[in-house]
Amino acid sequence: MKPLIAVGLSMFTAIASLAPTANIAQASFGNFMLGVGTAAGTSAVINSNRRATEAEQRATEAERRQTVSSEEEFFRGLQDALNGLPYDNFRATTYYDEGFQEGVLRRQGL
Repeated sequence: MKPLIAVGLSMFTAIASLAPTANIAQASFGNFMLGVGTAAGTSAVINSNRRATEAEQRATEAERRQTVSSEEEFFRGLQDALNGLPYDNFRATTYYDEGFQEGVLRRQGL
C-alpha cells in the first residue's frame, strides 16, 4: 500500500472514531476559509513536488542523450560492474561493454 493512501486511511479512521463522541459543530465562514486555505496550500506543495520531479527526469534524460568519450563510457561500465549495479548500456557502445566486463573480472578477483 502506498504511504499516502495509508496515511489518508489512518486519518479517516481517527476522525471517524472521534465522531460519535464529538459535539455537533457549527460551521462558520472562518472554518470554511481555513479549509480552503489548507487545500490550496496542499495543492501548491503537491504541484511543486510534481514539477521538481519532472524537471529532474528531463535533466536525467538529457544527460543520458549527451555524447561522451570512449574513456568515459568504459569507466562508466567499469564502475557499474565494480559497484554491483545492473548492466545499463543505453548508448549501445562497445566501450561500456568492455568496461563492464573488466569490472566483472576485477570484482571476481581475476
